[in-house]
Order: sequence, then structure tokens, then C-alpha cells
Amino acid sequence: MIDINQLDHTFFMSEALKEAEEAGKRGDRPIGAVIVYDNNIIARGSNRIETGSSNLKHAEIDAMKQCASFLQDHARECIIYTSVEPCIMCLSTIVMANIRNVVFAIDDKYMNMKPFIRSNPYIEKRVHKYLGGVLAEESVEILKRYSPEMAEVILHGRRFSVEK
Repeated sequence: MIDINQLDHTFFMSEALKEAEEAGKRGDRPIGAVIVYDNNIIARGSNRIETGSSNLKHAEIDAMKQCASFLQDHARECIIYTSVEPCIMCLSTIVMANIRNVVFAIDDKYMNMKPFIRSNPYIEKRVHKYLGGVLAEESVEILKRYSPEMAEVILHGRRFSVEK
């Protein structure tokens, strides 16, 4: 059993933020993720929605795909770090992959996942730790630099209105 409180969340989140920075530089949404096992990063992922031409290419999914066979046997001892709170697709995939611990930088106020977790006994039982706020300011800075509109949606739960 892992003790999530004994890990250096700042270090691992800084690695997820490096992935977010790379995604932003290449024109994708600036979101990054890393998966940690036994205090080591075993996979890295970044958003590739634009460059990969698919709405399924989220950072968390990217990271999980890279270590899918490893997760088959060791997911419960892994922690996923992500620069933005997982969306409904990613959180569901994290749960189905049996990763029990999620650490993120900033809350996604648009998705508002905490009430969803509390309202779904299956997911609530399988998410053991759900820790936000790790390097939040740094994540906000990256979001605002590469995608001000996305930052507005995530940070305030609303989209800009577009006049026609």
C-alpha cells in the first residue's frame, strides 16, 4: 500500500507541468500528466487534441496508454499527477484502469468533478485520494500563456461569449 502523503508532490507535479508546457508550445491544450510508481515516473502524457486531431487525446489518457500493460498489474500502487483536474472521460478511465490516487494542480470549475465523484458510489469507492492545489499558480500561468480562453473556462466555469 502506498502512502501518498510521503511523496514529493511538488516534484512530480512540476514534471506534469513540463508536459503541459510542451503541449502548449506545440499548439495543443496546455495540460500534462505523469504516472508515478514506487517514487518513479513510469509514464508521461500531454494533451494532443489539436495535433492528434482527436478529442480523445487528453494528457491523462496519453500517459495511461504508454504504461497500459504495467497498469494491468500495478495500477493500485500508482498515482497520476495532472496539471488540471481530470475531466469526466479521464477520471472514468483512471478509475477503470484501477489507479486509486489522483493529484492535480487546479480545479476545473467547468467540469466540477467533485460533486460527480460524491454522487457516484462506484467512483467514490475507487478514488482513495483526490488531492488538488499542488503548484496551482504555476499551472494557471501556463494555461493563461498558451490558452487564455481555456483558462477562463477552467478557472471560472464559463466560456467567452462570441458575438455574431
